[in-house]
Formats: sequence, structure tokens, C-alpha cells
Amino acid sequence: MKQLLDRMDAGTAKEFTSEKWPDYFQSSCDFRYKYRFVRSPFTFNCLNNTVNISFQGNYQIAGSKTVCAFDKQLSPWISGSCGFGNEPMRKVDINIISLLKMLPQHELKTTTSLNNLIPRDKCEVSLLKTDVTQEVMDSIRVSVETYCTSFDQFVNNINNINALDKWRKNRSPVMPVMKYGFMNLYPTYFRLGRFNYQNDTLYFSVGFYGNPKFSSDSMQVINPKPLPPVVSADQPGGIATYLHASYDYTFLSKLLNDSLKNKPFQVEGRTFLIRNINLAGTEDNKIQLDISFDGYKKGTLRLSGTPLLDSAKQLLSMPDIAFALDSKDMLVNISKGLFRKKIMTKLKDQSVLDVGALIEKNKALIAARLNQPINAWLNTKGDLQVLKIVGLLPQKNAIQLQVYFQGNLIIVGKPPAQLLPF
Repeated sequence: MKQLLDRMDAGTAKEFTSEKWPDYFQSSCDFRYKYRFVRSPFTFNCLNNTVNISFQGNYQIAGSKTVCAFDKQLSPWISGSCGFGNEPMRKVDINIISLLKMLPQHELKTTTSLNNLIPRDKCEVSLLKTDVTQEVMDSIRVSVETYCTSFDQFVNNINNINALDKWRKNRSPVMPVMKYGFMNLYPTYFRLGRFNYQNDTLYFSVGFYGNPKFSSDSMQVINPKPLPPVVSADQPGGIATYLHASYDYTFLSKLLNDSLKNKPFQVEGRTFLIRNINLAGTEDNKIQLDISFDGYKKGTLRLSGTPLLDSAKQLLSMPDIAFALDSKDMLVNISKGLFRKKIMTKLKDQSVLDVGALIEKNKALIAARLNQPINAWLNTKGDLQVLKIVGLLPQKNAIQLQVYFQGNLIIVGKPPAQLLPF
């Protein structure tokens, strides 16, 4: 927050003077005055949505009185002052509070008011020997209250900057997740925790409640609904969610090929290499897997069955697997019985897809998505704790999955001062 606060401080005058300073300003025939008020830099604090802005003021004031009749001066000026010459400038401590509130329509509202106005020195006007401290304080109070109104307007202006306005007009976005598909959060409402300030940094929690969806097809997770409202609620950090995912078989075939292509397969001491995998669905909620191989012999192994997920071990198998073999090699066709016996045994004993290993292999890449820049001044920091498939339903055109995700995510930003509307 430092450079934003510095910009706010720099954008507010540090010295206030009367008109025509350092000459007197004659407000009427019988009175003239001049003053100068110099403020210290702002100090800023925020605790549970209550902002405190404090500063010290130093001021000097002088005035003169005369006698007038019919707008004609009839006597010499009688003058008095405090804070001029050898007299030190008088001091006053000023504290402003501002209550923050997030409105449902994604706008921040502030209610700012003068909290304390404490004179540290009396202002006894020399010569006249009159204590005008209260009059000066009343004048400062009016000025500060005007500033409070300006501050609330300043925050309202921030609500209207282009970046926020553009965000409000958008719907919940479709987000690519590397090569694994697309996600939409489908939020029902947003949560915003209380603001607190420490060591030049503003901390607050942002959360959402919703029904995230994941798909291999970005068009399947478009959310037509507008952004939901914001509610104020403190929540512990972290992410824990069940993602509803839909994968078409072409997309899954690519994932399988990326993981298993050119992998060796041993049968009776003979080495076969997997060259291509094609996955498809059936009318009876089974899947069909075509594995093209070469090596010792060449052909295509066709497997079909009902996929069974062991969610604890994260293994995907097909216990009711059916077998077919297509090859131009006569010896392969003659040896179908051997293939049936050996390969079926192997496939029943081993998982078709080790989901846990696939996730573990790509865990660093997935976690990297939690640690990346969002824009020039905003980035995320996070870690992946749990990612696993907990439900699976094969259908003709796609497989429906339910994925559980647990991790942490922190958004860190150093907003440029240029974001401020002045």
C-alpha cells in the first residue's frame, strides 16, 4: 500500500493559506486576517474495517481590527497574532476515521468523519491577549470535515476506474487449466473479510461459494449468469472443493497417449510397444479402448468394459474386460488364445490408468498454476495439497467425473499509483 498512500498524501496539499497570503485578506471594512496551516505526512492504519488517518498540524494566524463607519476606516488597525516572529507555530493533532463497507454490487463505501481535534498549544493572540484557540479549532474542523467528504468521493471514484468497471460487467470467466481442460467457478456469492493493515500491507480474505465445473470443452462451462453479489464474512484461508468435470473421449485419448505412448509391455518375455490409444464410449455405459502396438508383433488390441475407480488408491481398472485382437500377422492370429490368457491376466491385475501417478507426475505443473502472475502488478502464491478423482460415470459421448481439490491460494499485489483517480 505504500506507494498508493504516498500518492494519496502527495495528492493532498500540505499547506493551506488564506487568500493573498502573506498579505492580509480584508474580509470586511473593519477586519482583516491571514493564516497558514502546514500538515505533517499522513499516518495510516486499518483494523477490522475501521481506517484511521492521523496527522499533525502547525499553524500561525494574525488579525487586525479597526473602526468603520459607512465603509470608511476611522481608526488605525489594532493587530494581534500567534505563531509569528519568535513565537513557535501552534500545534494541533487531528485524527480521521473511515468505516469501510463492501456493497453487494461490488463497490466499496466509506463513511469518513473527524474523530479527534486536539489543540496541543493555545493560540493567545499577542497584543489583544485574547485566546482564540476555539475559534481556530472550529475553522480547522470545518476544513477537515470538507476533506472527509472529499475522501469519500475519492473512494467512490476508485469504484469507477476502468479495471473494476470492466470486471463487474464480465460474467464468471472460463479459465484454461494447462492441457487438462477448462474450469468455471460458477459462484453463487462472493465473500469478503474485514480489512486489516500491517507493515505497509493491506490484508483481507476473498472467498466464494459455488459449484465449480470442469470440462475438456470450454463451451460446456460457459456461465450465462451475471456475477453474484458480495457478502461480508470472515472465513479461514484455503480452498476445498469438489469439481464436477466432463471429459470427451477424444480429449482423454490424447491424455492417455501423452502418458503411455511408446511405453513397453511384456508378455511371455516378448516386448510390445504401445503406439496409439483411442478411447470411446458405448450405449451401455461402457468404454472401448483400442491399443495399437508393435515391437515383437504388430496389431490392435480392443478392450471393452466398465471402468471401476478405486478412489482410495486412485487406480482405474476394468474388471469385466472383454478382449479382441486385430492383426495381419498370421502368427498373432494363431496365438490369440495365448494373448487372451496372458494379456487378460495382465490387464486384470494392472490398472488401465494409474490416475494417482499421472497426477503426481504433473503435480509440479498443476501447482505452478497456483504460482503465477495475473497481471503486471498482481500474482498468486499457493500450494496443492490434495487432488484426486472421487467419482466416475462413463457415458456414450463423455465421462463424468467428480474431482476433489484442496490447497491454499494467496493473491499478492503491489498496485501502481497510476490506478488512483488523481
